[in-house]
Amino acid sequence: MPVCPACAGSRIRTGPASGATGRRITACRDCGVHFWADHEAAERQEAIELQTELTAEGYSDWVDIKREQAGPDAWRDAITWIRGALPPTDGAPVIYDVGAGDGHFLSLARDEGGFAVTGNEIAKGAVELAKERYDVDLDLGVLEDLGHVEDVDAATLWCVLAHVPDGDQLIREVHTMLRPGGVLFLQTPHWTAADGAANGVKRLTGGRFSKVPDRRIAQHHWILHTRRSITAQLERLGFTDVVAEPKLRYTLTSRAYFASMNPPQWTVGPASWLLDKAVASRLAPRIVLDVRARKA
Repeated sequence: MPVCPACAGSRIRTGPASGATGRRITACRDCGVHFWADHEAAERQEAIELQTELTAEGYSDWVDIKREQAGPDAWRDAITWIRGALPPTDGAPVIYDVGAGDGHFLSLARDEGGFAVTGNEIAKGAVELAKERYDVDLDLGVLEDLGHVEDVDAATLWCVLAHVPDGDQLIREVHTMLRPGGVLFLQTPHWTAADGAANGVKRLTGGRFSKVPDRRIAQHHWILHTRRSITAQLERLGFTDVVAEPKLRYTLTSRAYFASMNPPQWTVGPASWLLDKAVASRLAPRIVLDVRARKA
């Protein structure tokens, strides 16, 4: 019997297929998580393979369509929390960033937070870019192949959990790499009330109106957590002191976000302007969760 990938419960329900993409969204009635029912479909696997083939130039183009301050502001908050959550040590504590991208976060943790830093990426282009831009050395490969065992004090995952096919496996690997009492900080996409409303329209129309659900649950993010679901998953896998907070944080520029939905071209400018105004006024949905936890 299929079970929830977050809380491992069995009270799950799958909705209608999208008329545009054929994707079905499954929901857990116990913890509220929503996910792509067939997230190992060929469509998603092809997207993952393309990511691993990105060159440094291609990865640089991806990084450059993000909002300039959205990352650094959140990163500094995380660095401050990690520093306060760890006991004093003689040397520099070690942060490992899983899916470290171009290494910008790690460079801040090193230069402003005083941490020893490292991380990994599955794209060779990202590893090259991190060294070139920030002199950050990254492992190339998935965590399970790298052999880290109780050798880091803190682990971070910036919007990584929703990308990997097996979240439980990744969380177990992170738990293994942390020293006793080590801490985890992760950001992951959040299932909001706005998502619920859009998915309700999709259900009522038999999948004919599915633009927003198709954008929110897709090749890049196959699972959207609630506070309850991510807490249940982390506690089930050996973490304690879990705190999850919804955040108003839009990493992509509004223009890039709307363009990814393939709307009529003339609508991108006005829609982007409206979203920018909503984000600035703090009325936009809080589409990510910041999650803090400790290895039990």
